Amino acid sequence: MQYRLTAALFILALLAACAPQVAPGTTPVPSTLPGSVSSSPLLLWHGWAGTERQTLGRLVEQYNRQHSDGRIVLQSVPLASFAAELRTAVAAGSGPHLVLMPHTWIGSLAETGVLLPLDDLLPAADVGALLPVALAGAQARDQTGEARLYGVPVRFDTLALYYNTANLTQPPADTATLLAIARGLGDPEAQPPVWGLALNLSYDNTIGYLYAFDGRVFGDDGRVALGDTGRAGAERWLAWLADLQNDPRILARSESSILVDRELKDGRVIMTFDWAHQIAVYRDLWGAQTGVAPLPRLSDTGRLPRPYVRTDVLAVNALAGADEQRAAAQFLRFMISEEAQLSLLRNDIQPASRALPLTGEAPQTIVAQVFRAQAEQGLPMPNDAARAFVEQEIKRMQRQVLLGLATPADAVAETDRRLRERLDTPVAVP
Repeated sequence: MQYRLTAALFILALLAACAPQVAPGTTPVPSTLPGSVSSSPLLLWHGWAGTERQTLGRLVEQYNRQHSDGRIVLQSVPLASFAAELRTAVAAGSGPHLVLMPHTWIGSLAETGVLLPLDDLLPAADVGALLPVALAGAQARDQTGEARLYGVPVRFDTLALYYNTANLTQPPADTATLLAIARGLGDPEAQPPVWGLALNLSYDNTIGYLYAFDGRVFGDDGRVALGDTGRAGAERWLAWLADLQNDPRILARSESSILVDRELKDGRVIMTFDWAHQIAVYRDLWGAQTGVAPLPRLSDTGRLPRPYVRTDVLAVNALAGADEQRAAAQFLRFMISEEAQLSLLRNDIQPASRALPLTGEAPQTIVAQVFRAQAEQGLPMPNDAARAFVEQEIKRMQRQVLLGLATPADAVAETDRRLRERLDTPVAVP
């Protein structure tokens, strides 16, 4: 695939001392098959913002200083239109050489031939050093049904328990202890109220406990199991969520996450569940008293929750020629190298490398130890084409129960029926 760069972009990419940042909305570099010159710049689309964008820029600048060929040109693309623009560009024989994107897009993009399988592009030792849950999320099945790697995980995100160590010296190990402490520390009748525990009962925040209750949406064969082998666990999970919402001593809401967020930001909450990428919010709120711990074990079953793990992956345009693939592989290896992964860690971006040593007493390292342990226990957020539909139906099931419109048994039965009507073929099960 040969990219016909304009003279201005070519000169900029070759002579700039730092990584260029192409303005949003800039026309993608066109491409045609076959072949290219290995010294040509590689265009990378990404949707990172804020600190993440700055960190990526510094890493690309470092890479470009070290490599005279296959230099990287960054272009920021809004996530809302990213996938659609990528499909359109590749269909027209164009688009970026590389993309940094959520792993949840892999299934649909691989299915439509947008992404290049990477199984033979990187040494097995490099790939094997990444978190297994991150690698599982970066895979999809090709037309033959074989699982292929379509992205190289760079960073991950998952849930943990955040707590204020000024009020709590040790995090609760199980949910019974969590609720007992929360009820004891909270004072909902105070003006303003104080909440020992505030939870957003969203699908993403609570799905890990569905598995702790031994519930399943799909069986090992990829077929819908919610209403049979997963029924008992799913019903108990829904009843548990309803009990949390109806507990007057804690703040647990499904329809009003704004209320939970407001109470948190106003400093009236002692414990909550949240994502790794939110660590800066809690440091601003609690400062040196910010505590992070794995999600508590479910007391009802003794099982650990299995929260979702999100991953950002680097993928390669399916139209890339042999020289471009080699240049892309060089950059992929750099981004999962110890020096690059350590740079992410220093900026509170959770590195996907399992081999990166997490030693020392730096706050970022201590937090990373917790999130890595939680990710090892988690499940990759689904990336298949049916993901959005399944998520919509599980959210609908939750909403029906939490609004008192259906019993857990009825909600599970109805959702199982709707899933089976729509999904005639098995889905990929991590």
